[in-house]
Formats: sequence, structure tokens, C-alpha cells
Amino acid sequence: MKRRKILILCIDAGSHDYLAASDLPNINELAKSGFYVHANAVIPSVTNVNNVSIATGTFPERHGITTNYHVDRITGKGEFIEDNRFLLEPTLFEAAKACKFADKTALFVTKKKLLRMLEAGTDIAVAAESPPPEYIRTVGRVEPIYSVEINWWLLRAVREILRTDNPELVYCSTTDWVQHKYAPDDDLSQQHLAELDRIIGDIIDDEPEREIYITADHGMLAKTTAIDPGRVLREHGIPASAIPIIKDRYVAHHGNLGGAAYVFLKDRANITQAIQVLLNTPGIEEAHSAEDAAGTFRLHHERIGDIFVLADKTTVFGELESAVEPTAVRSHGSRHESYVPIIGYNSPWSATDFEYNVDVGRLFLESLR
Repeated sequence: MKRRKILILCIDAGSHDYLAASDLPNINELAKSGFYVHANAVIPSVTNVNNVSIATGTFPERHGITTNYHVDRITGKGEFIEDNRFLLEPTLFEAAKACKFADKTALFVTKKKLLRMLEAGTDIAVAAESPPPEYIRTVGRVEPIYSVEINWWLLRAVREILRTDNPELVYCSTTDWVQHKYAPDDDLSQQHLAELDRIIGDIIDDEPEREIYITADHGMLAKTTAIDPGRVLREHGIPASAIPIIKDRYVAHHGNLGGAAYVFLKDRANITQAIQVLLNTPGIEEAHSAEDAAGTFRLHHERIGDIFVLADKTTVFGELESAVEPTAVRSHGSRHESYVPIIGYNSPWSATDFEYNVDVGRLFLESLR
């Protein structure tokens, strides 16, 4: 019996509008030969939450990663989530090793933080942001994290390891600097995806029988208004603070402005009044208590704020000098960036088996049992 070999590629912010706007003959051929699903991302639609969901095959209620920036609700201390200390579920790599599906597993990511979060169970783990010297020798010099070229380097590195080490399970995740800066119809956006498509074609030519899944962690949209929900509440006499879920060290991507935030109240007795104030604020589309948010969005109830807020299509949340400010940024985090593709090639499953990007990991885990 022929052994399964799988490549999962998460194109950061690789939503339908970006794919549709570009000339992608190889990806289109994969979809034609296999399937293309209009699926859902996990909400909040940010990188940490969705990559961990795919790479563990579970929702945040189980794996515990609900944000890019964790705030301890008891101490009030905050820290970036950049390693696996908060991860509560095993990775696909660990599962593949435990059941002897794979002799060799590999993780290729652009951002170092994802490497540290997901590397458990891998034999090969590479971050393009800081690659091992031997990869510079074989793949070439890598460009900075804030460049289009870094994702091309990453996928070339994946191709190289597939040709030399041939791991059975490979997970690859790019970064979304390009989409944060450029709309789908901009030349650089199209060049970015066209080169990724070309390398994907080379990977297929090298090994046409490998299972391939291409999905995204979220979409990307232009924003014109920024709101600080904590300031909004304080101006209404309710002591509170708010942290945008997108908050991380890659400020050049998004300016720490995103379409979802956790609100922390000094006194939880104010929660009903606070939710009403937030819902009456133009630009805030939804406001959920922690209990409702955990149930509705399958979030870990101990790792979210007292209130979960989601923005409308043109609004982002941040820690601001004013309650409301004009902005000009491309970002994500809300429902409006939560629709993603799933493309499957050589898959034992059909399009109807996929509803969320999480299902790429979930179905793989179920096949191991």
C-alpha cells in the first residue's frame, strides 16, 4: 500500500479576492482536478488563532490560543504569545509521530513566533525570518520579513526539503505583509501570488502524487476608522481597557489595528451597561459577554476578556489617543475577513467534508485513528 504524503499550505491572507484577481494556472489546475471550497476561518480571524487551529485540527476552546497577545485576567499583565507555553493540544506532527504515520515531519513558516508555537513533533523546523545557515547555502539569501520575496524563499525551501528529505507531513505558512499593504488588483499582490503559484507548480511536477491542501488563515480589507473600545467605555463612566487581538510585534504590517478586541472591565457588574454602550457605538458590529463569546465562537473561556467585540467592514480597534480616529490601513480580525478558500488535490475527501479551515487538520487527525 502506497504511503500518504501531505503538504498543507496556509497562504496568510490568501482569501478568495486575492486568488481570483491573480493569474494562478497551477492553483487553478489543482482546484479543477480536486476541489475548491468557500470555507470559514476561525473568529477572531487572526494569524495565531487560525494557524494553531489548522495545525492542531481543533478550535480555540481546546487548543487555548485565542489571541496574539494574552492578558492575565487576575494580574492584568500582558505578553505576546510567541511560543507553545499556552498551547493545550498536540500538533499534527506529534499525532503523526505517535501513530507512526510519518518517519519525518516538517514545519516551514515565515514568522519565528509560529515556529516556536508549532514546532513540537517536527524533525525539520524552519522560519524564513531567521533561517538556519544551511538553508541560505541551498535556497539562497533571504530578504527581510517586510518584503514580498520572503514568502518566495519560504516556498523554495519547502520544495528543496521535499526533494531531498521527502517528509511525509509538511505544514507551511507564509506571512501577509503584501496583503496588508496592497489590494488584490495591485501589481505587487499579483506578482506575489504568481510566483508562489509557479513554485507550487514545480512542487507538483516533482511529486504529482502528494496530497496538497491550500487554505488561508484570514482575508484582508481596507479600513477607514479606528476605535478604542476601552476609551469609549471610560468616556461613559465605565472603567475599562481593550486590547486588539491582532496585537503583535509585526507593527509594520497593521499598526496593531484589527477588527476584533477583548475588553477588560474593572467591575464586571458593569457588563450589561458596557455591552449596550459598545453596541450603540458606530463601527462596532457585535459585543458579546465572555460566556456568550466562548460558546458562539468556540473560544477558550478563561483566555478572553470580559467582552468580545467585532468591528464592521471598515473599522478596526486599537489602543488610541482618542476614542475614535480616522485611519488608512488594511487589516483583519472581524467576521468580514473570516471567509477563506480550501483547495484540495489528491485528497481522499470531497468538498462537502470541509466547512472550516480547521477541517484540514481535523480530518487528517481522524484518518489516523
